[in-house]
Amino acid sequence: MPTVQKVHIDQALTNISIGYKNEQYIADQIFLPVPVGKQSDKYYVYGKERFRQNDDRRAPGTEANEINWTLSNDQYYCEGHALRHAIPDEERSNADDEFQLEADATELVTEGILLNKEVDAASKLLDASNYDPGLSMTLGSAGAPAKWSDFTNSDPLKDVAKAKEAIHKKSGLRANTLILAEPVFNVLQMHPKLVDIIKYVQRGIVTMDLMAAAFGVEKILVGSALKSTAMNPGQEDILAYIWGNAAILAYIPPRPGKKIPALGYSFMWNKDGQGAVQVRQWYEQGRRATIIEAERWYDQKIVSSVAGFLFADCVTPLSN
Repeated sequence: MPTVQKVHIDQALTNISIGYKNEQYIADQIFLPVPVGKQSDKYYVYGKERFRQNDDRRAPGTEANEINWTLSNDQYYCEGHALRHAIPDEERSNADDEFQLEADATELVTEGILLNKEVDAASKLLDASNYDPGLSMTLGSAGAPAKWSDFTNSDPLKDVAKAKEAIHKKSGLRANTLILAEPVFNVLQMHPKLVDIIKYVQRGIVTMDLMAAAFGVEKILVGSALKSTAMNPGQEDILAYIWGNAAILAYIPPRPGKKIPALGYSFMWNKDGQGAVQVRQWYEQGRRATIIEAERWYDQKIVSSVAGFLFADCVTPLSN
């Protein structure tokens, strides 16, 4: 068996992993992080009692009518997600900057974990079964509005406005974020309805900020990250958009908290009090290599099925 020197959590490398940001990934902007002290636990799901009328009349000498929340339970499980990279002694001997090898390795394994995190977020948000009935549709299908790439017959501004109203009627929440897959964003930038509404503002160029204003949301997030379809070494890397060809209207609060509704949260386990993100380093004598391993513990979970609206198959992509 190879001899392994003591494994330790490297705080400097952990800070690199925590601070690493790939601008293409948007999962953390949708599933806001919620630090938790246990790997698995239950959390309360509140009912809609605040919308119900209750008899608040009180006759002299009598007690007030007592009301309460209706609570149900759901649970999370923060699974560990880890990757490692080996730095052989030969590579270290030929490196100009010794520390850069560890930093590069940390970024490499962090990138791999965040890619999978993005795929996990997209798979949950693109699943129509995770939304309340009436809060999802496939554009261009029977009885649904035309695809937004059909410039003559579609009206994305109206479609989104109707979706906002549908969310509000079911939850009382005003959707504030529009998540667009890259192909959808590219088509909407040229849509006559949007060009027409902003042409008096900025030369008819539909920027992200102007698009957000036109749709009446605070923010637009564009899912532009790609993943390879290759599963094994030697296969050709054919890239596809992780967020597919969809649009998601959502309510995302400014910050997470108890009794604060949201489409989804990311439960992050503070393992052993060392944080939800940890980078470990050790040396393997048998391999004559330094091992860098990063791990994150999280559960990205949709916590309110009435806080979002899914538009599936929104456009015929420009590249088709």
